[in-house]
Amino acid sequence: MRGRISGVSHILAAILFVVLVAAAPGAACMEALAATNPINSVSIRITSKLEPGSHLPDIGLQGGAPSDGGITVRAGNSRYTVAEAEWAERSSSYTLEAASDPQMRVLLEPTDVGEDYFLASYRESDVNISGGTFVSARREGDNLLVTLRVRPVKGEFDPPKDAYWNEDNLGEARWEASENDSGYYQVKLYRDEKSVFTVDRTSSRSYNFYPYMTQAGSYTFEVRCIPGTDLQKQYGKNSEYVESGDLVITDRYVSDGKGRGGQALQGTTQSVGWVKDGDVWHYRYPNGSLCRDNWAQVDGLWYYFDSDGVMRTGWQNIGGQYYYLWPSGQMASGWSSIDGKWYYFRTEAEGNLPAGSMVSGGWRVIGPYYYYFNPDGSMYTGWLSYGGKWYYLNALQNSLEGVMFTGFFDRDGNTYYADDNGAMAEGWWQIDGNWRYFYPGSGQMARDTTVDSFYIDPEGIWRQ
Repeated sequence: MRGRISGVSHILAAILFVVLVAAAPGAACMEALAATNPINSVSIRITSKLEPGSHLPDIGLQGGAPSDGGITVRAGNSRYTVAEAEWAERSSSYTLEAASDPQMRVLLEPTDVGEDYFLASYRESDVNISGGTFVSARREGDNLLVTLRVRPVKGEFDPPKDAYWNEDNLGEARWEASENDSGYYQVKLYRDEKSVFTVDRTSSRSYNFYPYMTQAGSYTFEVRCIPGTDLQKQYGKNSEYVESGDLVITDRYVSDGKGRGGQALQGTTQSVGWVKDGDVWHYRYPNGSLCRDNWAQVDGLWYYFDSDGVMRTGWQNIGGQYYYLWPSGQMASGWSSIDGKWYYFRTEAEGNLPAGSMVSGGWRVIGPYYYYFNPDGSMYTGWLSYGGKWYYLNALQNSLEGVMFTGFFDRDGNTYYADDNGAMAEGWWQIDGNWRYFYPGSGQMARDTTVDSFYIDPEGIWRQ
């Protein structure tokens, strides 16, 4: 009788082992892989007729040629389709300029989810984008979210809005930027309609021509917007000139010619470096120009200045990437707590993703740990359902907050186990040679109870 019972026990143990092996994550993965076909490469086709000076239009899906000012996107393979497409630039006031290359997010879904599936990650060489360039790709459930940059907009820059003489500083030329503006200008000075001097390129919106007014006459200047960066030179063209009114210089007020060849200061009363104007800060270079539409590194820290030369603070979308600038203007870097939430900003450039840009949307390895970030960039904590499995991201406010746990851990009086990939254990698991049971759904480890007729002791172990 004892031998018979022992034999039955061995049979039950063998059946249990087969069931557990079949239910193991690796076995499930092997079965899934055998039943589906991986999509090893992805192709997206962008057709763009974006025009400088306009706002971002709605994105057409799976359509043909767009109308002027429009854009369409479609999948380059019948195994998947474009489910959604949106601009990464969230501001409705975003204005396209010549050489603008806005970011787009494209959500692809398998045509037959039971037949084809996307890989967990793709390299740039695996994603072919016609009409744009690859930024990143990550899987979201059965779908794939691809972030790309649209091919830069070709076009001519708009001329400056106005050109006039500064009444408070004799000989100082000034002009205003247009919406479709490169931030770089060429300026020519004339006396009685004859050319006197040309400033080939400046990023300032003013220039002191007085040192060149050495003869009496009627002076005018003309200014145009020109490409400054390599990207602008490739896709943007010079604007037309805008001409100023006349400035009459009599014999009494002609210049002695001192100060030619440079504009160290735009007038003797101006300061360089940090300059406060009311409630805002500017940064002026020794040539008198303000930092505009650009980053400036000052004493090893980065600051951003808008088209008016004003130092920005708070959240900023710059070139399709999100940054946070502290109230002092300094760019956030690394881990940063903002309004009670944690964010991570790249400490160095990653491919075409600049240092200081915010990490968002999905899993991320930082140091030795895994973290998960919400689409808005905030760090996720607590239980996470992802890809049909549960993960735990430490919710305690300590040095490991947000870290994905592996191995055994206790929460709220219960014990859980996460495998090496962080997935919560459910059902029967053999861990360090001992069989344990974790209730499906909750993941809590069973203690001092009977499961499937097998007794589990107070330590959570089935003692054979």
